[in-house]
Order: sequence, then C-alpha cells, then structure tokens
Amino acid sequence: MRRIITLAAVLALGVVVVGGAAQARTGSSQGMYAIQITNFKVNANRTVTVHVKVRGLKLAPALIGKKNVAGKGHWHIYVNGKYNNASGATSGKTKVLKKGDYKVYVTLNNNDHSPLSEPTRSKAISVMVD
Repeated sequence: MRRIITLAAVLALGVVVVGGAAQARTGSSQGMYAIQITNFKVNANRTVTVHVKVRGLKLAPALIGKKNVAGKGHWHIYVNGKYNNASGATSGKTKVLKKGDYKVYVTLNNNDHSPLSEPTRSKAISVMVD
C-alpha cells in the first residue's frame, strides 16, 4: 500500500512538472520577433542612449527609409508615446530632451518605417533627465 501511494505521488508530481514545462515553453514563444531594452544612459547633452537586444530581425542601417526586405529592418525609439528617433544598430540615441521624467520604449520596424506584420515593442523604462 505504501509503495502504491509513493508511486501515485511521484506520478502526480511528474504530471505537474511536465505540464508546467509545457506551459512555460508556450508562454515564452510569444512570436517570431522580440526587442528588449538592455541598458540606457542619460548623456550630459540631455540625450538618452538606449541599448537593445533584437530577435528575429537582422538590423540593416543602410536600408532605413528604403524598400522593405524580408527579415531586415531597424527600430524606433518612443518617448512618452511619441516617435523620437530610429536606429539600425544595437544602440541608438534620442533627440535632445528637456529636463523631466520620461517613459521610453522601442519598436521593431520595416525598412520603410512601417510596423512589422507582427507589431513588436519593448516594455517601457522610466528615465529622468536633469
């Protein structure tokens, strides 16, 4: 009897662990594209340098503003919900900001600045410019 209870407990635990792993896998594969702000720095000239990590899109700075090419693009910086600047590298700068508190996020975009077929944006970060 004791072995049956132990075996049942092990089987139940295995179902929970396997089910949890499947759930985690499904939740993490949100889509083909992703962009994440990895770091930022407020510069002396009141610009903000933003560093990003991109998945699923090859950054192509030479193609910004040109015809779309599948799998290539760039990213946009938004400050308080408004477009501020673009970059085709893993870092980019905002335009000069006034002193104050800001919410900054970034989006992945096609060469012609249109959003990807799967709109992709980062979480917003809080930035204080002195």
